[in-house]
Amino acid sequence: MLSRTVLMFAMVGAVSCRHLRFTTFADGRPDGGIRQSADGEDGLDSPGDVFVFDQKLLADDANTVIGRNAGYCIRTDPGMPDWSGTDAPNLPDDPTNNYGQCTWTLTFYDGAGSGYTGTLQVSGRESDVGTSYISVIGGTGDFKGASGDLITTPEPQAVGVLFRQVLELRL
Repeated sequence: MLSRTVLMFAMVGAVSCRHLRFTTFADGRPDGGIRQSADGEDGLDSPGDVFVFDQKLLADDANTVIGRNAGYCIRTDPGMPDWSGTDAPNLPDDPTNNYGQCTWTLTFYDGAGSGYTGTLQVSGRESDVGTSYISVIGGTGDFKGASGDLITTPEPQAVGVLFRQVLELRL
């Protein structure tokens, strides 16, 4: 009897889920927006330092502006020298990468070429080198109720960096 009740509840509670996969780029180049440290102490990339960013959100062509990519990171493991030139020397951590706990919002402008309107909120551990898997923790507008993954990979440019962001969503 219990298994039949659970099955009936599962059938009644079942909700259809839509899957969506697309790519954006966060523009970390000098003309793409800001990336600014909030560290006022030693001027070095140290554990606990915070940096904020508010960058252009680009379509999968890495050129068309479709919104903004804005948030903050708290440095948890500054291991290797990065492009900021502010790394703290002699810290006993991963010598091949830097890590931060990051939270940000991707805002999609209405009619800007993406076909979407609304926001996606993401949060997780991001590395400065290699691919990171970040949780999608919510959304608004076309992304209301979103969950899933943002798979981000930095792609160094002649000046600055683009962050490839592959979004795998459940709506």
